[in-house]
Amino acid sequence: MKKLENVVLITGAGQRVGLHLVREFLKLKKYPIVMTYRKSRREIEWLRSQGVCSYQVDFTDERALTNWLSVMQERIGSIRAIIHNASIWVTDSEVGERPELAQQLWQVHVKAPYLINQTLAPLLQAGKGAADIISLSDAHCQKPKGEYIAYQATKAALQQQCKEFAVKLAPTVKVNDIAPGLLMFHPQDTQEYRKARLAKQLIPIEPGAEVIWQTVQYIMNCPYLTGVSIPVDGGVRLT
Repeated sequence: MKKLENVVLITGAGQRVGLHLVREFLKLKKYPIVMTYRKSRREIEWLRSQGVCSYQVDFTDERALTNWLSVMQERIGSIRAIIHNASIWVTDSEVGERPELAQQLWQVHVKAPYLINQTLAPLLQAGKGAADIISLSDAHCQKPKGEYIAYQATKAALQQQCKEFAVKLAPTVKVNDIAPGLLMFHPQDTQEYRKARLAKQLIPIEPGAEVIWQTVQYIMNCPYLTGVSIPVDGGVRLT
């Protein structure tokens, strides 16, 4: 089997931001796209029909993760970018009721990106040009509220991991982080909740996933940027 070259790999791409990124990379028609997803969704079948290589992987299962990484080493020759989008969101009260969720947060937000970076670094360095690792953390890492401690602690660890890998993999691989604030409301969010969230932002809009796509493109096209976390948050960290 001929190996894929100059791949863009996106984790957790079955919905919302990840799905939008896959669709936009498809429009570029520039890179082979590899994605992971946790739950099967109708959109994934369409992505497969467009040539996207998709793998169902539960990052809370370390054996499943390591098996998938072995497959990636067999099927990919070089990587242009890894985008760590896979995420789970739970409240501290949920962690209190189900303590295993704390470990799952760590597995998905910290350990999985660490193992992926370590294992696939040679493939990032195998390309002819620049390569990128881009993680998605959270704007509230810079504005602690004491409400989602388990979740935010792992996202903060992801930001620190970005800096460490930036040092380790320079100069051939740039490693950066995007720290989003509000991007998209959920259908079940009430009008009162939406108004309250928007009121906390200096730019009170619901921007959607497009702003993350724009930031990903900026990072990939900028040759002089590494080891930073870019806030894409409507100014919420300043309020």
